Amino acid sequence: MKRNTRQLYLMIFVFTLIIAAYSCRLLAWFNIGGNYPSYVRAALYLLLFVLWGYSLDQRIIQKSVLHCLRLMDVLMLIWLTLRTLKYEVVTDMTVARYLWYLYYLPIIFIPLLGVYIAIFLGKSENYQLSKKSWLLSLIPAALFLTVITNDLHQQVFVFESGIPGVPDNKVVFHRPVYFVILVWIVGCVCFSIVQLLKKNRLPSIGKRRMMPFVLSCVMLLYGVLYLLGFQVVRDVFGDMNVMFCLFYAAIYESCIHCRMIQSNTGYVELYEATTLASCIADQNGHILLRSRTAGENMVCPQEGESIVCPDGMRISAAPVKDGFVIWGDNVQHLAELRARLDENKRKKENNKKKLKDAYLVQKQLYELTEKNHIYDELEEKHKKQTERIKELLEQCRNAKPPKMREHMKEILLLGTYIKRSANLYFLSQEYEKLPQQELRLTIDELVRAMNSCEVECGVVYLTTKPIASKEVERLFELLKTIMEMTISELHSLFISVSDQEMNLSVECMIDLSEIASAEVMVCREDGLWLIRTLIGGEANA
Repeated sequence: MKRNTRQLYLMIFVFTLIIAAYSCRLLAWFNIGGNYPSYVRAALYLLLFVLWGYSLDQRIIQKSVLHCLRLMDVLMLIWLTLRTLKYEVVTDMTVARYLWYLYYLPIIFIPLLGVYIAIFLGKSENYQLSKKSWLLSLIPAALFLTVITNDLHQQVFVFESGIPGVPDNKVVFHRPVYFVILVWIVGCVCFSIVQLLKKNRLPSIGKRRMMPFVLSCVMLLYGVLYLLGFQVVRDVFGDMNVMFCLFYAAIYESCIHCRMIQSNTGYVELYEATTLASCIADQNGHILLRSRTAGENMVCPQEGESIVCPDGMRISAAPVKDGFVIWGDNVQHLAELRARLDENKRKKENNKKKLKDAYLVQKQLYELTEKNHIYDELEEKHKKQTERIKELLEQCRNAKPPKMREHMKEILLLGTYIKRSANLYFLSQEYEKLPQQELRLTIDELVRAMNSCEVECGVVYLTTKPIASKEVERLFELLKTIMEMTISELHSLFISVSDQEMNLSVECMIDLSEIASAEVMVCREDGLWLIRTLIGGEANA
């Protein structure tokens, strides 16, 4: 209702200006008040179109359409200014004639601007006219150039005397170019109206979209009747310049009213009816506009800080042109959600700590289980040797020194075997191939132990590359077997290890043919047992 009331006031104001200007025309017609009514009339029309141009600048959204309407309003003001100068100021006939020629600047170019407005409608704000559309402006430019140079060729107007300005400028006849100008004007107006109707896609407009078409037809009818010399039309509506300006303004105002030309009218009502709790304030923080859902307690926060009310409403503000926009958010739900998130975070941290403690316990359990598994496996593997060591230690308690010495030798050899065997077990769990240095360390320690037991023992290494860990274990087990079989009858042992094989030369009284197998070859020569086994090396790795 506010919008309709405002529009009604504006229409009353516009019609009041028009009626006042028409009254001044009647006063001048009856020669009342001298020239003052004419001056007042010209000032009123100029004021009217200045205000119309200002209102266009405030309402029209699309920049390209706004530029065309601005230029159209400027041409109307030029037209009315030229008319005022011609009839109220200038007395020289030649100057008056050229002012009359200048009328055709707005007469010819205003229809072209109407065509451009029709083309721009429905396009994006970044839309640019094509080259063909720009070339269209050459036609009115050529027509206006022909009019302004009419004194040279008289192809637009020809005067009764045949010479412009002699004896006066009143009796003229129209030539072909004049009718070309009429065709141009009528064609542009028809094209503009047809395009406006075609591009209208708002079904809610209904019959209102016929307003521009009806006004255009009335303008064309007025022009025809005026040119045909109907006396009633000339007497009542004789100011053709003003009438055409009013008709053009009415046509495009009707387009705005019918929403063919988009404007920002109705934004205040739309803002007041919105369901958003918001306000608009001036630079001093005073509320200028308030939506229906915004409470009276909504004020502009100071220095951009937000205000949180006890009911959970948060009031915020942001600077805009010449003021602030203020809005409210119901953050009660967000506050509750934040509290739940904090509680969940606390529970998460607590659960995380519990999971970490459980993981550490589980890790320790797994480590202990794995250690027990390794211990059980090694215990099972060396069970025979450990039991033998216990047995020997028991025998050493009451044994004589020579016998005890023999028992201690055997314990040394068994202990050396258990140590190096366990070491090879752990290395084989981590590496598939062992460097030759590991093989040397293993055999060297066994050789030192045997030398300590007064057994002549030596070793020669011809290795140049890593050996599979399983092969090292197998070779050491072979040495262990020979050592166990000959522990009391072994006199000497010589070992030769290369990349391909291991050769043993054993001097003892024990029959070693029992250890022969598919992998181990055994023979006796000159009282020595010769044992040979191939080494897989990298092939078995």
